[in-house]
Amino acid sequence: MKKFGMLFSAIFLAMLCYSCNNTFDPNAPFRERYALNGIMRSDTTLQIVTLTRSYQPSDGVNPLSNTQDPAIVGAEVNLWYKDTLYPMRDTAFVRTDTSRYKDSVHCYYVNNLMPEDNQYIDIEALLPNGRLLKSSTQLPDVGPENFFDISSDLTVPPTGKDFISVTWASKPEIIYSPRVYIVYYPAGSSEPKQFQVPLFYINQNGTQIPVFTNPSKTNFVRIDMATIAQYLNEIPNGGDKKNFSIGGLTIEVLVYDQYLSTYYLSLQTGLDAFTVKLDGPDFTNIQGGYGIFGSYVRTVWDLKFTYNYLKSLGFY
Repeated sequence: MKKFGMLFSAIFLAMLCYSCNNTFDPNAPFRERYALNGIMRSDTTLQIVTLTRSYQPSDGVNPLSNTQDPAIVGAEVNLWYKDTLYPMRDTAFVRTDTSRYKDSVHCYYVNNLMPEDNQYIDIEALLPNGRLLKSSTQLPDVGPENFFDISSDLTVPPTGKDFISVTWASKPEIIYSPRVYIVYYPAGSSEPKQFQVPLFYINQNGTQIPVFTNPSKTNFVRIDMATIAQYLNEIPNGGDKKNFSIGGLTIEVLVYDQYLSTYYLSLQTGLDAFTVKLDGPDFTNIQGGYGIFGSYVRTVWDLKFTYNYLKSLGFY
């Protein structure tokens, strides 16, 4: 037993001496990787994607030491929608952010494609080195006859309730991003303005802090009339309410496709505020590379304010 202990000590000392004679290198062998990222939208004709490559930090350790944008230029990028080819143009524009990159922002775009819900879009990107990246997305189905629940409120305030509620169809693992807006017109102007309405306010050291909606699986919005009244009272900003015309209240819902929904869920920190992730998500739907090619559809539900309600708040 004593001999075994001495042998183990000798082996341990030999390993320690060996490790001390070798320089520790935190970097694995570098492999250049390629990423395609793009979100196809149903509310605009402008569709944009980016192509980037991985890089080695200039100091070998700190990624922030790199000041050269890793964008890939000169690629051949094409979209297919309803059996029609949409070539994407390579463009650059002046950077206005405060990032560490100083050169222009590069991306690929088309400005004549407004896809419809429940339709497929395919993409192929042939890189200058011959590498091919591919992906596809199906825009969510938000047909007017089967998305919003017909029991959703239509007027503000609704009859017999002190809150408004709007509900829509729910699908497993799909994320919804609702926003609530009040549309109004300043006196003498035909240009509508809109401001986002919070779900509620919280009192923080005597200050009313608005709390807005976040993307989630929740398939409804509910707002107390007290919150709407509080917000309406803030619109004049010290002026006369009679100088404003209230147009209505709009519930806007962004419906993410399966890929954006999965990616968003992978970014969440956990079930509570005390959970911390030490590693980033690895989710990708790009063949031949990395990144996310997804889509979302925007749809709205409009509610009308009653005349008597607005008059009670001083708008008439």
